[in-house]
Amino acid sequence: MLRPATGRQLYLIEARREPCIHCSTGTRTVSVWAFSAARGEEVAWCRHCFNAECDPLPLTEGQRSRYAQIRAAITQGRSPSTWDAVRPALEDLERRGLL
Repeated sequence: MLRPATGRQLYLIEARREPCIHCSTGTRTVSVWAFSAARGEEVAWCRHCFNAECDPLPLTEGQRSRYAQIRAAITQGRSPSTWDAVRPALEDLERRGLL
């Protein structure tokens, strides 16, 4: 779970690495964070060229299903890890072998 200074909670739905489309040697980290059952944000950046983007997006059926699973787990009392920003969240997950 992401809880930035704006106060809006976002939940990590998916994350992946892919070749950077802006440079020839970098790898982009791409993540999708949902803040409702229908809407989210894609946050992506390259560690090599530092190109970063944050775009709103409608969630796909699979992403909506994942959001529902996360919300159900929270309702059942499971407490997710919480971070203040996207990059530290994904770096922490990577350090723990979860990404």
